[in-house]
Amino acid sequence: MSDEVHDRLQDLEGLTRSYARYSRNAGGLSSVLGGVLCLLAYFGGQLLHGVAVASAVLIAIPAVWLLAKGWMTRRYYQRWGHVEEQETPAERRTHWFCVGGVLLVALVITVGLAFAARPHPWSLAPGMIGYLALLWLLVPAAWRWLRSPLDFIVGVFLFCQAAMVSGGGYYPLIGTTHTPQATQMSLVALMFPLAALVMIANGVREHRQFQQLRQRLQQLRPGQEDEA
Repeated sequence: MSDEVHDRLQDLEGLTRSYARYSRNAGGLSSVLGGVLCLLAYFGGQLLHGVAVASAVLIAIPAVWLLAKGWMTRRYYQRWGHVEEQETPAERRTHWFCVGGVLLVALVITVGLAFAARPHPWSLAPGMIGYLALLWLLVPAAWRWLRSPLDFIVGVFLFCQAAMVSGGGYYPLIGTTHTPQATQMSLVALMFPLAALVMIANGVREHRQFQQLRQRLQQLRPGQEDEA
């Protein structure tokens, strides 16, 4: 094999690996959207509490993001065909650990609410039933779509905030609490807008990298016009 052919194959391998990242770890504009929606959910949970339309929007945010995320992946970032990024054993174990943790939390909360509502567990208010439904929807969402660390952190928050809003609550903003328990919760919740800002910055960087990758891929497809 000549050096020229070897270099060509290495270049193609690198392009394929970069392209495959957008099937799982790299989100591009979907990461930007996820970060923006995370900030909206974080601040809107308390500031818009009690507004019916706002509550409906906050509850719908997780589904909106996942649908947009899937659409952007299929129609833009993997427009030339689906190429799955290969997980390392460590990434696979971490992913299953996170999914297992979400499943365990959903199970514990469900059992706890059922125990508290006995002997009529089905007498729960509609909002609490919606709360449980969103917690359980998080399990398949985490398994199927929330595969990168930032996707998982932001996705979990979006589902949990939606569940809280459905149940009549919200994650409190830092500096607005008056009890030790609420203050502790607000400190924990502060990690989510910080993760959202990192996610937005990463998404912008990934999108710029994809634009460069797209130009290189277009050079391999002579005679075909680039798509917007």
